[in-house]
Amino acid sequence: MIKYLYIDDDSEGKVSSYVESLSNDKLTITYKGVQSLNKKYFIDELKNYDGILLDLRTDQEPDENHKISDFTGAEWGQHIRVLSTNGDLEHDLPIVLFSTDSNLSDTYFSDLTSNNIFDRFLSKDKTPPKAIKKLISLGKGYKEITKNKDFSHLLGIKIENLDPRIFSRFLDEDAKAKAKIPIHEYAQMILKDLIYAKGVLINENYLASRLGIDIEYSPDWDKVKDHFSDAKYTGVFSDGWNRWWMYKVDDIFEELSSTYLSYVDSKEKVSLIKSKIDNVKELNFPEPIETKNGQVKNSSYRYWTICKALNKPLDPKEGFKVYTRQEPKPWQEYEYVSLPAILDVESLMDKNIKVHPIDKDKFNLVYSKVQS
Repeated sequence: MIKYLYIDDDSEGKVSSYVESLSNDKLTITYKGVQSLNKKYFIDELKNYDGILLDLRTDQEPDENHKISDFTGAEWGQHIRVLSTNGDLEHDLPIVLFSTDSNLSDTYFSDLTSNNIFDRFLSKDKTPPKAIKKLISLGKGYKEITKNKDFSHLLGIKIENLDPRIFSRFLDEDAKAKAKIPIHEYAQMILKDLIYAKGVLINENYLASRLGIDIEYSPDWDKVKDHFSDAKYTGVFSDGWNRWWMYKVDDIFEELSSTYLSYVDSKEKVSLIKSKIDNVKELNFPEPIETKNGQVKNSSYRYWTICKALNKPLDPKEGFKVYTRQEPKPWQEYEYVSLPAILDVESLMDKNIKVHPIDKDKFNLVYSKVQS
């Protein structure tokens, strides 16, 4: 059983539906009104929990005694991180931001200074269907890192196979300096630099895109995944996020087909896979993305990424880099959006997607050709 402490300034009655929606036989959520919190409470009580759900704006609602917290969720979260770093807490634990879309947009997404406090954010307005699974994984993952900080053990591979810059913060020769790095820094490096990002690890949609397969119209997709099972990420947090090691995917495909994954288009990949893997016949490649009216259509079958707006395979050469609050690190990749998606304004507005400034000239040129 994984136990989370849920901190909010709303009354228990108001938050009961949230607690119920995130609870099951493997996850328990206990609510605590923020107005009564102090440093001693965290030191005394957090040892009983495996994670924290924390509202962003905890300084708005009074309790039954008309008391209002002086601090926002970010300030409480920072306080907990400091306590952990200083060794005042019995153990470190994940902090998940749990707030409304409006608060996330107005504060969290516009203020990068608080981002390193939280391991994940969840929306109160539309809680993701896999939220429980991910909360459990975060709680279990922190426990595993506490037991063993060795990255080869945590990731399930020899880290010599990866870019050494990923681990530079943690490979200090000074043992005392390494010992002072708190557990949440290890956790957030794995989560934010590897699992959440695209590049070293990829998710299932990216895997299908790079193998040139249309998941929706390929009944034998699971058989293909089985063939690439040795590339599956099995390290810490893998029970919450399905990921594959990209370098292993490359190796398996090369061994299978005697060519490189980036050398052939999706049509050729599907043909090769069907001919090389036993009992894999029902596979189809995706067609290039087009607008709803069919007037604008991509042409390339050399898929490598995913259109962020439409969640469809895309050749990066036909897409435009997406603006993000933080630039990708050297081992990470940009996300992309397709021209058909951009022309469908609603698809961008719904997901707050913007073309990156470095691709604005490219977009203006392509857009002007389409309009002429």
